[in-house]
Amino acid sequence: AHPNLSLSQSCTSVWFDEDKDTQDIEANPRRFHYYYCVLSHQRFTSGRHYWEVEVGHKTAWRLGVAQEDVPRGEMAATGTSSGLWTLALKGGTVLACTDPKPTKVKVSVHLVRIGVFLDCDKEEVSFYNAVTMAPIYTFTMGTVLAPLFPFYNPCDTDDGKNTVPLKMFNPSL
Repeated sequence: AHPNLSLSQSCTSVWFDEDKDTQDIEANPRRFHYYYCVLSHQRFTSGRHYWEVEVGHKTAWRLGVAQEDVPRGEMAATGTSSGLWTLALKGGTVLACTDPKPTKVKVSVHLVRIGVFLDCDKEEVSFYNAVTMAPIYTFTMGTVLAPLFPFYNPCDTDDGKNTVPLKMFNPSL
């Protein structure tokens, strides 16, 4: 996890903590050090997997699936070519983080809880409005050789407007 992220004791919530003392945190090549991200401890290489993330009233977030070898520092591209299949809320707009630029996604209602369905065998990641089960967006991943992990980015606090944590429901962090 990025040094400025805090996790709940149950490892089911994550939030950005700008007041966190990060001076004594040792460098680790597996730690995200540019983007405010964390991967779940659960890894997937086959089968079908579903989990939900409560985004509530957050003003910004990003979530989905990442390859184990996703870059941990600054990336030239932050979408599918980097091993990330994610949906994001930025500036009031929902985006599918595709390369070379994100794709705007139309949603008819404010998203409160998002379902993520990973089908390793079909090589797809699908996102749903978990309240209505309406589909939001589906990525076709193609052949992925590295293990896959649930990916979470609660984003920064946005001057106090984005302090609510992301809450995970199966799997946990």
